[in-house]
Amino acid sequence: MRRGGPLGRAGLALLLMAVGAEARPRPATPGDQLRSNVVLVACDSLDGRLTVFPGNQTVDLPFINFMKRYGTVFLNAYTNSPICCPSRAAMWSGLFTHLTESWNNFKGLDPDYVTWMDLMEKHGYHAQKFGKLDYTSGHHSVSNRVEAWTRDVHFLLRQEGRPMVNLTGHRKQVRVMEADWRNTDKAVNWIKEEAVNLTQPFILYLGLNLPHPYPSPYAGENFGSSTFLTSPYWLEKVTYEAIKIPKWSSLSEMHPVDYYSSYTKNCTGEFTEEEVRNIRAFYYAMCAETDAMLG
Repeated sequence: MRRGGPLGRAGLALLLMAVGAEARPRPATPGDQLRSNVVLVACDSLDGRLTVFPGNQTVDLPFINFMKRYGTVFLNAYTNSPICCPSRAAMWSGLFTHLTESWNNFKGLDPDYVTWMDLMEKHGYHAQKFGKLDYTSGHHSVSNRVEAWTRDVHFLLRQEGRPMVNLTGHRKQVRVMEADWRNTDKAVNWIKEEAVNLTQPFILYLGLNLPHPYPSPYAGENFGSSTFLTSPYWLEKVTYEAIKIPKWSSLSEMHPVDYYSSYTKNCTGEFTEEEVRNIRAFYYAMCAETDAMLG
C-alpha cells in the first residue's frame, strides 16, 4: 500500500453500519440504553479517491454509494501506517504504531493481545469474526522481515513481482475471489440464522482481501501479490475512457517510503500507457466485485 492522493489513501477502508432489522439486542434494564448491533467490514486496499471522493466516473459502486447517501463519510480519516499488518495492529489494539512497535508486515501484535473486540465482549456484546484478520505476527513471508532491515541500504529485496493483469472466467462469472465470497456468505448466514436468536447485542467483523492483488507464483519462492485478476463480468463495468494515468515521479523526487515501496513492489521498470491503464482498469473491476459483497 502506498500513500498519496487527496484523501491520504488510507490502507483500509472501514465501513460501519448498524444492523437491527432481524436481530434482538438484550433486554434493556432500567436506566440502560438500547445498544445497537454493529457490522464492521474491512476491505483491503480500497482507494478513497475512488470510493468516496465526489465525481468518480470510472466504475459504478452502487452499494458503497448507497452507504454514502444514507450514512456518514469521513473524508479526513487516515491510517496509522501505510502498510497492511501495522495498520491492522493499530486498529485492533487502539494504539499508535510507535506503541505496538509493528513497523512492517512481519511484526504484528502478540496472539494474546487484548483487542477492541475483546473489550466489546467484556461489555456484553457477542463477538463474531469472519475472513481476513492479519494483525498478529508471522503471517507474511520471511522476506518481509529482511525488508525491514534494508530500508537504509543501497540494495533492496524485490519481494513483489512486476504488476500484471489476468482475465479469467466468462461474462457471467460474478464470483472471482471465492474465499471472500465464502466468508461473506458465512457472515450473512450467521446474521440470518444465529444472530436472530441472541439476547445480547452483537459485533460482527468481516475481513475481505479484495481489492488487494492476488499472489504471483511466477515470481519465484519469494513471490508477492502483484497480479490483478478479474472476470469479463466485472471488467465490463469499468469505463476505460475515464481512467486517468497519473504522472509517475522520478525516484529522486519520491518520499523515502514511496521510493522503498516502488522497489519492493517492482514498480521501477518501464510501463507502457496501455499496461498502466489495464492495471488500473482491473483494479477498478476488483473494487466493483468488493462492492457487490457489501451488497
